[in-house]
Amino acid sequence: MRSILTALQDGRLFELPEGADKARVLAFLARILDANPNIESGIDAGDEVVRREQEGNTAVGLGVAVPHVRGRKEEGELFCAIGWSAQGVNYLASDDKPVHLVVMYYIPGAQKNIYLKEISSLVKAIKKSGGIEPISGATDLNAVRNQLLDWVSSGLGDAGPESVARMIRLEVRTAQASHEPASEISIPAPTDGSKVNSFNVLITPTTSYVLGPDSEWTRSLEKDPQLSNKLAAGHTFSLPGFSIIVTSSKVYPAARILYECVAVHVG
Repeated sequence: MRSILTALQDGRLFELPEGADKARVLAFLARILDANPNIESGIDAGDEVVRREQEGNTAVGLGVAVPHVRGRKEEGELFCAIGWSAQGVNYLASDDKPVHLVVMYYIPGAQKNIYLKEISSLVKAIKKSGGIEPISGATDLNAVRNQLLDWVSSGLGDAGPESVARMIRLEVRTAQASHEPASEISIPAPTDGSKVNSFNVLITPTTSYVLGPDSEWTRSLEKDPQLSNKLAAGHTFSLPGFSIIVTSSKVYPAARILYECVAVHVG
């Protein structure tokens, strides 16, 4: 379940639009895959996902679906984007139950067995915990993220990755509970004295609005023509003196997406 852990680290967990049908959910997550520069050129994730859904529904039961795009090349890393719906999506699943968790994958040829193992581990972890209710009954993305981290920890089953999952969960919960100003939250157990500054980015079809405490790099971000692609891809990127990380996102009507981010001072 390492690609799920990576997706959570990189901010590729999204709240799906309320009332969205299966087609809209697939199109939204496919755009996240298409924004990943590591996916080979010439692949349209939206078209590929729809074609594969026509061959067979990718709902695996338990309120989970795993649509996917298969790469034509062998090399590359398994990559996923995760969508959550509290009310559930009518995914036309064989068990007629709504889908609350959609994990969309890009699968290079050499990663096919890893993908199958990851899906198997996810299903086992959900069954072991008693079902999808902690996700379907969650009130926000932070609760979903914490539950997914619990399932990742259960699925990985070895001390190293489990420690990483626990560390991420601790960072999220510490930030939520902190009474310090949002612009100056300490990283748990820092080893180098690093600090993080919280800020938000609102992406609209025509422009980007950055809301943060530092006007200089706020303006620098707004001038970046690739900002929306960088945020959607979920990769860490840099500004002078800072490493920018997406921690969560939420989709709003009129194709607007609000990203919650942190800028980690590296200077």
